[in-house]
Amino acid sequence: MRSAFLEVDLRRLALNVEFLSRAAGERKLMAVVKANAYGHGAVPVAQVALQAGAQWLGVATQTEAEEIRHAGIVAPILILGHLRPDEYETCARHNVSVTVSDPVAIEQASHAAARAGRALSVQLKLDSGMGRIGARPQDAVDLAGRVARSEHLRFEGVFSHLSSAGQDEAFSRRQIGLFQAALARLEKASLLPPWRHILNSAGTVSGYEAAGTNLVRTGIAMYGLNPDGVGAPPKGLQPVMSLHAHVNFVKRVPKGTPVGYGQTYVAEREVQIVTLGIGYADGYRRGLSGRARVLIGGMHWRVAGRISMDQTTVAVDSDFPVSVGDEAVLMGRQKDREVTAEELAGIIGTINYEIVTGMSTRLPRIYRPRS
Repeated sequence: MRSAFLEVDLRRLALNVEFLSRAAGERKLMAVVKANAYGHGAVPVAQVALQAGAQWLGVATQTEAEEIRHAGIVAPILILGHLRPDEYETCARHNVSVTVSDPVAIEQASHAAARAGRALSVQLKLDSGMGRIGARPQDAVDLAGRVARSEHLRFEGVFSHLSSAGQDEAFSRRQIGLFQAALARLEKASLLPPWRHILNSAGTVSGYEAAGTNLVRTGIAMYGLNPDGVGAPPKGLQPVMSLHAHVNFVKRVPKGTPVGYGQTYVAEREVQIVTLGIGYADGYRRGLSGRARVLIGGMHWRVAGRISMDQTTVAVDSDFPVSVGDEAVLMGRQKDREVTAEELAGIIGTINYEIVTGMSTRLPRIYRPRS
């Protein structure tokens, strides 16, 4: 195995799912496992989330859904994004639910299901204020009627997405109100589907009410990270992923020694340069160069010089005990100190989502039921 790897704590994952299920109240929970489960590994995460109480899985693409089906998982799956016309038939054959938002997509889905010889479950996406995909809420009845009239489609659900939950409560309430009004029109037209959902991770942990809904979609919170992308995890959730590398080279260098591309680091005193076999090709971003902290021996040390494609160098005090084979933690906890995804995100001006989803597939994932 490589000297650099990710650890995924499945016990923490299960506890997070259980916490979110309680927060959801009477609503069921959809575990969002798109983007390789936010970098954590789609199949293992899906299996644990379902065992911990999730009833649905959410993905972004047809290939993500196929990966889960090929692993033998039979739980309901919803593809949250729009698809190409040729992908609907595959979804029908694999019993995967799809999202539609306009008459063209409904017609394409119906034709594809006819070719497959199987009914295709569809969910109608409404744009209540996100501004991406989705139909106008006032068009819900017309579109739902088109689905219901197709002998090849099953009208399974209607949903929308909160853009600013946990940040702009007034706007979130407005979105929920628009969605609820659409639900009322659907019910009046006898077109209300079995599943209705608008609350995401932020809406769920913020305790928003959304009468008439019976499902929540939890993504980032399930992995123990704050939905706002920058803050500490909400109380009751624990980060699931940690990033590790073993020391593969140590050398003592005198004051004035340059290290790395461009000589951006020059030793101000005698130090030990510790090399780790991890770099930006693994998802440890080049923008962290000279700024990120790494835990070695339970102490924080600074990255020295530019992060390379495959290697990272760290400056450690000359008298600190460090040897080849010692473990470094680049994200996570070591003894009583920690480097968080939010800390790394803050350095490069991004959010925790991008840190974890950006971890390369060339990093082995080690799944542990740790405490």
